[in-house]
Amino acid sequence: MEFLYSIIESFKDLTKKEISRLSLINGIFWAVVWMVLGMFLWDYMINFTNFMINLLPFKFVQNAGAEFIFMILWLQAVLISIGVFFTLFNNFLSKKIFSIVVAFLFAIFWLVIFMYYKEEILGYLEKLIKIFPFESIEEAVSTVLAVFIFYSFYIVSMYLSFLLLSEKVILKLIEEEYPFIEISSNFSKIKILYILLRDFVLFLIALVILYPLLFVPFLNIFIIVGLWAFIIKNALFETVFSIIGEKITINNKFIWGFSIISVFLNFIPLVNLFAPALGLLSVYHYIMEKKIDLLEKE
Repeated sequence: MEFLYSIIESFKDLTKKEISRLSLINGIFWAVVWMVLGMFLWDYMINFTNFMINLLPFKFVQNAGAEFIFMILWLQAVLISIGVFFTLFNNFLSKKIFSIVVAFLFAIFWLVIFMYYKEEILGYLEKLIKIFPFESIEEAVSTVLAVFIFYSFYIVSMYLSFLLLSEKVILKLIEEEYPFIEISSNFSKIKILYILLRDFVLFLIALVILYPLLFVPFLNIFIIVGLWAFIIKNALFETVFSIIGEKITINNKFIWGFSIISVFLNFIPLVNLFAPALGLLSVYHYIMEKKIDLLEKE
């Protein structure tokens, strides 16, 4: 229950003025930065992705662009449905099993809809892709891959700056929500920077190895979410541990769980601005609740 409780509390904290303002400014700032950088670096990135795509058989990439977009649309439909439902009926969030069942049912519902109309949707997407000035299917797929890579750079930048600026935010929350717990912060921006950049380099290596799987329906979602979660998971927990000045043993499945929930928001425009805050706040609440449990046992 601590896992679900932490997520619920993090959503509540997102409504606080200081956190929402920091999230908006941080996300919009990096969006502008990477749009500008993208314009200057676009040709170089396209050359790189063209090279990567040309290593694959033509039939493999023939419909890859449309199928890639198809899966992203399915995931967005699922996430938006879940978000709207829990916003309207948030009292049910206290029931962990019910929450999981609802999420599963929305995923199945949209899967059935998308698979039933798969040919029509893919046909429309293929026509839509042809509207753009692409000289070949390879170029269209290369463009999709280039956008994904640039967006991954944006995600890393957004998480990095939010984590580096988060110390005062978390300390204030501790003072308001856990005033009875004493902490001794040893927050190190250099350490957080090192961890996130190190994991991003590993992400790039994994991307080069796994990129053909990005164009396999359904599997591509797991690859994308897994890679994005890998980038941030260590930095999220190390940020909170360093702020409270203590490391607490956490089950690895919860480390991945919070990271995956956070990166899921990156599939939804505008909502993605709050992804770093959700990830950090959910980890913060979980660790503080675990700390309370440890104190009660002493």
